[in-house]
Amino acid sequence: MLYKCPPLSDTIVFSDNARLAARLSCVLAKPRAYLPVIDGPRMQRPDREAEVIHRTNAVARSRARRVFLAGLTDKSADALTQKLPRGRCIRVHEADDLDGFAAAGMALGPPLIWGRDRIGIGLLQALRGRRPIVFEDRASPDGHVPPKRDHLVVCEEGDELAQVVAANYAYALGAGLFLIQETPKDHVEQIMERFYSVYESRDQSPSQALCELRDELRGIAADVPVPKDGSITFISDGLPFGFAFPEVPSTHLFSYPGLGIATLHGFAAEQQGTRGVQVATLVNPETTAAPEIDAAAKILSQQRLFVRVYQGQGADVTSVSEMIELFPYDLLIIATHCGDVSGHHWTYDFTDSEGLPRKLVVDIALGIGRTEDEDLLHVTQFMRFVALDGVPWNDREQKAKLYVGTAMTDFMDLTRDSNDEKLRPTIKDTVSRVIGSAAMKMHDNNFIALPRSLANESTPIVINNACVSWHRLASNFMFGGARGYVGTLFPISTTEAEEVLLRALGKHHGKMLPHAFWSAQREAYGDGPRRPYVVAGVYPQRIRATVADVPAYITSELNRGRDAWTRYRDHAGPHEAQRKRTVDAHVRFFERQLEWFQRRW
Repeated sequence: MLYKCPPLSDTIVFSDNARLAARLSCVLAKPRAYLPVIDGPRMQRPDREAEVIHRTNAVARSRARRVFLAGLTDKSADALTQKLPRGRCIRVHEADDLDGFAAAGMALGPPLIWGRDRIGIGLLQALRGRRPIVFEDRASPDGHVPPKRDHLVVCEEGDELAQVVAANYAYALGAGLFLIQETPKDHVEQIMERFYSVYESRDQSPSQALCELRDELRGIAADVPVPKDGSITFISDGLPFGFAFPEVPSTHLFSYPGLGIATLHGFAAEQQGTRGVQVATLVNPETTAAPEIDAAAKILSQQRLFVRVYQGQGADVTSVSEMIELFPYDLLIIATHCGDVSGHHWTYDFTDSEGLPRKLVVDIALGIGRTEDEDLLHVTQFMRFVALDGVPWNDREQKAKLYVGTAMTDFMDLTRDSNDEKLRPTIKDTVSRVIGSAAMKMHDNNFIALPRSLANESTPIVINNACVSWHRLASNFMFGGARGYVGTLFPISTTEAEEVLLRALGKHHGKMLPHAFWSAQREAYGDGPRRPYVVAGVYPQRIRATVADVPAYITSELNRGRDAWTRYRDHAGPHEAQRKRTVDAHVRFFERQLEWFQRRW
């Protein structure tokens, strides 16, 4: 069992070129330290400014003195350079000689010659041997890298930059690395759908269905060398492989998007001298029985955490959504009903920017919250693409033959609120279930969580103690800035929700998050196939309480948030009407919170 989080390197790498990032890793990585490797900002996205900010914030958290921009487009590299301190960025291209970037006095051995695939295995071998790596156009050898300690990293092969992150992660932990084949996206969705509807089958019992899912996931993972009395980190595109390996504690990281940032968040929060977990917010809308919330509040208070509870009428959509994005908490626990909801089934006909006629079908679920204006509601929209030009969007084989071109980006531009000639649906219908909507029932309405950033950038741990709260929400919360997330794969009873959570928080307090929930589930479920809870985030992190003047910290963070949003409102405009209302609401949120804390303390 690993007990210590590795320190962070004083260097950070931004790269969209996996092989160049691997070569840089060989000269920059240091033994027993983690070298962060992060993809560049996606400048084609409408929220490209946020893409840049998330990455510059990551540099600040890492406290890196050198920032390598390796193989980025000029647009991405320029955007980062403009936001970072002058003289800190170093641009690197594929043809550059990298030996000069090695630390003074560090001698590298002869190069490791590697093939065009399985680059994570080659990189970890090169890192352990203190050798540079050279890639050739040939197949790489089979095999894996065994762990030096008792932790194994299992990574899907599809995303090569994810393999580079996985190799650096494994190197810092003394872990082994094992690659498995990438699972097609449509197969992932089918498996997750079976978890969601495990109680709906009339042909088999839930236990039989779970056994089949466990066996199928183990088959996909194929021959993983499970470390005896060890643990595993799975890096994949969303499959909960840990469910299939109940014999060891496990955690998960998502290969895309944001793997590098999520990994950095987890390690940065566990560095020596960091705050740990001081502020907990608990949500109980009282739409379903949730006795664990009161018990959890008591346990956390005894552990000297500052606890704030949103309960009953206080847990409405607007209050909870504002808190999740803006209030500076370190731990969030939610207990409510969660599941996909009914919605709209709309068809859009339009001509894309290439002059091609397109027909796009989407499913839409809505979350509705109150605002301070009684004549105005705040609407959050979750959209799922169903079909383009008659081709199902989740059919990998048919979609491979479909020319998508600019259709999707054009559609998003045409339906944006700021568009004066906003595209309208030509056919309107309804659907009984919008797959993936994962709405959480608040006291007044459904909450569709699509967080852009969490907890005023405080990278919290989120425990969503609700039914089927892993689906979509795990990746969304991690992308939004959570350093850890715990959710469930299928419906759970009130009794087990209380039992597992309170065991993890109480009896197993102080253990790493994967160990705490693994131990709690072993005690609750014995040898049965039922293991609903799945953990995401880096392996060595825990709910680590530290003593401080917490009200003073909260007040400081609220002041920082208010000032930042006020500057944005007053100097970054002009804003479209809806955006301006949102920014004004954020400023008022911080002002209300500051007034309450200053009055109380």
